[in-house]
Amino acid sequence: MNDRDVKTEESTGAAENRPEGYERVESELLNDALDLDREAERLKAMGEPTRFTLLYLLSREGQIESGELATALDRRQNDLYHHLNTLEDAGLVGKFRNGKTRVYELSPLAEAFVPQLFEAVNERAEAVSS
Repeated sequence: MNDRDVKTEESTGAAENRPEGYERVESELLNDALDLDREAERLKAMGEPTRFTLLYLLSREGQIESGELATALDRRQNDLYHHLNTLEDAGLVGKFRNGKTRVYELSPLAEAFVPQLFEAVNERAEAVSS
């Protein structure tokens, strides 16, 4: 049994004995179709400031080359790959190659909710600054 199997067994066992609040989230919000731990990890990936910024830029611009992202954040491309890979692992970002250049974009999953999230954040910021 490897680490992944142990984690799967632990997650499965934990899901069977979850308190009522977790059960409500799984049934009412996630319709017993989505995994609570996976969705929480997805939100956790978004919660880091560099990744939050990357998602915002991608939501506004669409497709952006890795060099452009590095310039916009005043970081080396290699420094951003960890963040971009985390977002990709969370299912929020996709990438493809255009020649030798990596191009990033929001995944279809992220396109369904990330722009609305940023709109809500902006509405809150405008309300606070008024």
